[in-house]
Amino acid sequence: MTHVQRIETLSRHLTTAVGVEMASIADELADNTVQVGQFNPRELYEYTVGDNIELRDRIFEFLKDDIFKPNHYLSLMEFRQLTLERLQKFVAQQFFVTKDYLDDPRKFQAGLAALAFADYSLCIKAGVHFTLCGGTIAKLGTEKHHTKLLPLLDDLTLPGCFGMTELGHGSNVMGIQTQAVYDKASDSFIINTPDDTASKFWIGGAAQHGKICTVFAQLTVDGKWQGPHVFVVRLRDNNSQLTPGVKILDNGPKMGLNGVDNGQIWFDHVKVPRDALLDKYASVSAEGVYTSSIKSVSQRFGMTVGGLTTGRLLIAQGAVDACKVGTSIAIRYSCKRPQFGEKMIMEYITQQRRLLPGLATTYAMQISMARLRDLAARGDPQDGKAIHVLSSGLKAAATWSRVEILQSCRECCGGQGFLAANKIGPMKTDMDVDVTFEGDNTVMMQQVSKALLDTFMKRPKKPQAVSVAPGAVAAPEAIGQLLQYREDSLTAQLGGSMARAMKGAGPSGRAMTAANEAFEADLDEVVALGWAHVEAHAYRMLLQQAQEAPPSLGAPLQLLGSLYGLTRLERSMAHYLASGVLQGSHATAVRAQINRLCGQLSANSGRLALQLCEGFGIPDHLLQAPIAFDWQQIGTSWKHV
Repeated sequence: MTHVQRIETLSRHLTTAVGVEMASIADELADNTVQVGQFNPRELYEYTVGDNIELRDRIFEFLKDDIFKPNHYLSLMEFRQLTLERLQKFVAQQFFVTKDYLDDPRKFQAGLAALAFADYSLCIKAGVHFTLCGGTIAKLGTEKHHTKLLPLLDDLTLPGCFGMTELGHGSNVMGIQTQAVYDKASDSFIINTPDDTASKFWIGGAAQHGKICTVFAQLTVDGKWQGPHVFVVRLRDNNSQLTPGVKILDNGPKMGLNGVDNGQIWFDHVKVPRDALLDKYASVSAEGVYTSSIKSVSQRFGMTVGGLTTGRLLIAQGAVDACKVGTSIAIRYSCKRPQFGEKMIMEYITQQRRLLPGLATTYAMQISMARLRDLAARGDPQDGKAIHVLSSGLKAAATWSRVEILQSCRECCGGQGFLAANKIGPMKTDMDVDVTFEGDNTVMMQQVSKALLDTFMKRPKKPQAVSVAPGAVAAPEAIGQLLQYREDSLTAQLGGSMARAMKGAGPSGRAMTAANEAFEADLDEVVALGWAHVEAHAYRMLLQQAQEAPPSLGAPLQLLGSLYGLTRLERSMAHYLASGVLQGSHATAVRAQINRLCGQLSANSGRLALQLCEGFGIPDHLLQAPIAFDWQQIGTSWKHV
């Protein structure tokens, strides 16, 4: 037998063995199939969204106005002007007011989130104005600020900006360089930009339309530094002319989101009244005496930036809603578009594998976001840490997932996915900023892991061993245990490394420094731990939602939960194989069950997948893409030269 014949024989043996194993494991997994009957997509929408359904419906109806129809032929300045006019028209309806940021946060967030279905530039311009500027005034200001400023924000008399980010300081807000010095002689604060790296950068609304800005600056009173505080600074007067000492440069065209006029701001010893300080947690008297109920600079800083949580919730929800739009368009197109004969492209496992896990992920993120909003709305101070950890983790996970899901949707639509009229492409470029604004995703995941490791270092525990047969790996309980094991084992691994570093530092007083160095040396695993925590949490929330749902809705949610959980296991299979918890046969079983679930969702011309897309509750006038309706008629909507 020649060497070629030996290789061919060995290949047949191996291929046959794998095929037999796949068939055997597939038979074992049969009991894990979820039977889904008839359900009402509208009921699914209301159940998973959870709040302010009537308000959302009213806003969606309002967005039928022709002004909100997409126009991809506009210049930069025309698009900015249209975005302003759209915002003015929206504000005039008074679907909510700025004070709802505190009084009814779920209503406030629902109103802003609805705008993303029409246009992300509009959503972000509104978010900067109402959430970042208005919300900061509502949260950190007192009655005098609320009475004077909030009504002028509500009717857009004073378009607002948020001046935190600097050219030299993005994630490191504590290190900002903008200065605020109290001048007792004039009873005012002097706001100053000491150099170019201290200029406020990427400030939404600043380049053209903003009239006030909530400016973060390092406060010094009577020669003593008190840390970052927030001041309301007038950028433009009532005639839209820059106020004395303010210089603004237009950031110009961007990769996307060009309806928002971002700018760079310098302050040249700008004098603002003492009442410009948002003084809920700290104040300065006319005599120049600084007082605060919070004595620690770091704790005051934590309260000052705490308002970013709402922004992160909105950014994460915007990413989830974009995934709803993208998957709905791509799945509807895939179920109607034939290729290589009469076979629809959704019938191919490659198409199913690229689109349907994204559908499951979108539902998992939606339910986690709804539950987080409920937790935040309770207003219990004891929930503060959990809210910070979850909002950081979900913001990162939702936006990173959006990048992947929209890219898959664009590819699965072929050339049609590249056409602006089909919406996916413009959403991709407009929203690409969400992975770095309101907190860089890598830093967000580090914050998640830091909280987990802080707890571990105080109360170390070994990860609970998991033993599951290949045929049972797709059981809901087994998926949950395995996802939790990954989180626990990564926590123990990183915590152990930090503990050893502290022990090795000896009595030199460098223990914490050594622990931080160990943390930074393993940042890749730190980010992986953040992912593991969010994925385990999202799976639990989706499963709980399925268990608590009416019977007709529980089954489809359970199916989505299985697909979400199994695809998370498959992505992290190297971790499970390396730790010895799972073996090759488990990996084979996971793949087999994922393919089976994809087949179930795409069967009967994609009936179940299409119903689940309908469960997102997106009206046709906001779905917009021609290929989501009748791809053969797309040419009739083009402009002809």
